[in-house]
Amino acid sequence: MRRGYSVAQTARLVSALRWACGRLSEILGVWAQEAATAGAPHAVASVRLTVLSRRLEAHLETLDGLQPDSVLMAGWRQAAPADQALAAALDEMAAMEGPLERLAVAETVIVPALAGVYREIGEHAAPHCDAALASAARALRHDLDRGTAAAGTGQPGAVGAAHGVLAAAGGLVGLDVLTPGEWA
Repeated sequence: MRRGYSVAQTARLVSALRWACGRLSEILGVWAQEAATAGAPHAVASVRLTVLSRRLEAHLETLDGLQPDSVLMAGWRQAAPADQALAAALDEMAAMEGPLERLAVAETVIVPALAGVYREIGEHAAPHCDAALASAARALRHDLDRGTAAAGTGQPGAVGAAHGVLAAAGGLVGLDVLTPGEWA
């Protein structure tokens, strides 16, 4: 039987997801602009990064509606990283160079990591208390799956480095946020 998230756990999870989607959308938007200025050979990277940035911005809007609206949860209304290590990890990833490397990281590291978070939410959410969260997670995961069918641009060095940075930070929302420690 699924435990389901408490209101506090949902607030913390949605806050972390909102922050991650917002920060990732921002990073991808900058990468898209820089790819566009790099000239014609990188036009495809620019377009794909722009589309993904806008997708994550739309995810942020969806997640905004899932934030519990309670006086007791007021501290979690602001989007915030689950851990400062994640903020540092995404800053490190943001500094990566090269349009093709950035596109590879976006499509083979960032998208699967976010889709994995959405999948985990679906596995842990309980229908009686988390139906809206689970439904949104399924829809957002489907959105990511359909939008990156052409992924796989190579660049193993950049992809490996990004995987390492993200893993060291505990993922996009932190394992304790996605699967609360008190569930053990």
